[in-house]
Formats: sequence, C-alpha cells, structure tokens
Amino acid sequence: MKFLHISDLHLGVQVYGYSMLEEQENTLKQVLAYAAEQKADAIVLAGDLYDRSLPGADAVDLLDRFLTQAPCPVLAISGNHDSAERVGYGSGIFAKAGIHMQGKLQKPLYAWDFTDAWGTVRFYFLPFVRPETARQLGCEARTTQDAVDWMLQEAREEAAACKAVDPAFRAVLIAHQYLVADKTADAAADDIVVGGTDLVRVSTMDGFDYCALGHIHGRGPVKDGSWYSGSILPYSFKNAGPHGGLLVEIAAAGTVTVEPVDFTPLHAWRTLKGPIAELTAPENVADGDPEDYIYAVLTDDNVTDAHERLATVFPNLMGIDFDNARTRAAGVFADGERPAELPEMESLDRLFADFYEKQNGSALSDDQFETIRKILHDAKEAER
Repeated sequence: MKFLHISDLHLGVQVYGYSMLEEQENTLKQVLAYAAEQKADAIVLAGDLYDRSLPGADAVDLLDRFLTQAPCPVLAISGNHDSAERVGYGSGIFAKAGIHMQGKLQKPLYAWDFTDAWGTVRFYFLPFVRPETARQLGCEARTTQDAVDWMLQEAREEAAACKAVDPAFRAVLIAHQYLVADKTADAAADDIVVGGTDLVRVSTMDGFDYCALGHIHGRGPVKDGSWYSGSILPYSFKNAGPHGGLLVEIAAAGTVTVEPVDFTPLHAWRTLKGPIAELTAPENVADGDPEDYIYAVLTDDNVTDAHERLATVFPNLMGIDFDNARTRAAGVFADGERPAELPEMESLDRLFADFYEKQNGSALSDDQFETIRKILHDAKEAER
C-alpha cells in the first residue's frame, strides 16, 4: 500500500501579517497532483488542518475544495490548533465518500481498513490528546504520556492479536503529539514548567508498523517507522527550507519505505544580514527573487527609514531585526543567538530605549528618553 503523509496545513494562518492562503492553495494543488501521479491509495493528514479553532470562511473553503478534488481516500485527524467538533462534523456522511475526518477522541480508536496484495492495512486515528479530554472518556491520567498510553491500549492489543493470526496484517497510527526519545521524556517527566507533561515517549508507539505524525514542523523520523512529515510550508524563517510530505509504502510483513516529497512554494523564505546599503544594492537584490519573503537583520549602528528603504526593493518584507554594537552590548542578539552569560538586568528606561531602537532603527532623542524616564518614575511612585 502507498500513501502520502502530510500534516500541519495551518490553513488560514497569517505570518507577520501576511496571509498564507494563496501559498497554501498552491501547495495543496501540488499535493493533489502528486497523489494522482503516484496513484496513492490514500492521503493522510496528521492534524492541524486549520490554524485556529474558529477558522475563517476562506480557510474552510480551501479545505473543502481540497477534499472534494482528492483523487483517493483522505484520512484526517484534528490537531491542537483545530476544533475537534468542527473537524469531525459530518464525519459519518463523509466516510461514505472516502473522506475519514476524526476530530474528537473516542475509545477504542476509530479505525479504517485497506486491502492490498498482501492483506489488511488498518489505520488507527488518534486526534490530539490532552489529559483533560481523555478524562472525559474515563481516563484518570494526569499527564499526556499516561493519557496517550490509555487511549492506545485497545489498538495495540488488537494489532498484536491480528498479527498473531495473520502475519501479513499491518497497523498504521495517525497521531498529533510531541514524541521524543524515551530518555528525553524521562528527564523532563518531573519538570512541568518546561512542558514535561506534554512529552510522549516514542516507545509508546511500539506495535504499529508506521506512525504518521504531526505537530512538529520539521520533517524527520523519531525512530524507524515513526515520522513527522513536517508542515507543508515553513511558516517561520528559522524553519525555512524544503517542506512537503512523505510518500510511504508498506509492503509484506510491515516493510516500510519512506521517501521525502518537496513541494515548491510561490515565494522562498530568506534571511538577509548586513548593512542596509549592502542589502539594497541592485547587484545584491538581483542575486535572488526580490519578491521572496524576506527577514532582514541589519548590522548598522544607526539606520533611518529602514522599513521603507527595504520594502522599496523587497515588497514581501516580513520583518526587520538588528544585530549591531548597541544590541550586543545590551545582550540582545539577532538570529536566535544568545551570549554565554547575559548581563545583569538594566533599568526599565534603558530597556525601553533599546527596544525602541530595535523596532525603529534609530535611538530615542534626549528629550524622548527623559520623557520615558519620567513616565516610568511616575508609574513606580503610583504603585507605592
């Protein structure tokens, strides 16, 4: 059996104020074309179909067109960004047309069978699990780890029993969770502050021949047979690079082949760094497509009208950051960098001044600085 595994569509998302609907429609057209070309038996959507639980009409229309035009069955679950009830609306009717939309958790898990030359391939649907949601079904678990374990109990037992009777039986799990190596989960288990309760051990997925995962926007395996397809578009400059999905083939006895599939966005995502005169020089602008999505990191110490000057040559300018002597002296580093040791916290007026320069590309005047100092002083006195 062959299927296309994608996830994290985030339909309707805006990035730095830019709507991604046109980009998303372009990518979904490529998904449909590729699935038809490969004669895929199914398209798997591993959660986060929408970017918000109350998606806009345009986002709903786009998903509707995608599902309507799909050349094969579609198997989808809700993610943490979705409304489970809205994703699952009409699921009984849609299933008759080969569109399997599982929004709400149910126990045992919803499952659907395909038959190929070797026998049965059963897909189990596990929408995003929260402990409080699982508790509504009778689970007493306090952590996501325990809740996922509880939700998967029958599916694992059923898959094992089917394989004991028929060695050609194969089980696929569709899930939207934060899976990590067991050691990582164990180390964080007691650290609720950093999200230890959200982590799920990858060994929890043992017993399935393939796990089609969503939630992490980067593509790659957690272990053999458990893959994140990544988001269909970057959605951030730190995550720039090839995006798409995975073509998965499951043959006899659970032999799995996974092939990355890249889709071409309308505009590339690029981070440019340097003095503004250098970034806007015609010869440098011509090195790439000026209409790419641009995030500029300026190294000048003093810049005026930075946004206007950059937007003149880069119409899809998404953001500006600064990495200069002043920001580094203040311990503010661009590109996600951080000094080995951060300096001691400065006064609020100085922090505001640094923030103002970072956002506007120019420093506060002496009069402005004194005004801010007075406002902060008066606010502190009022608190007393």
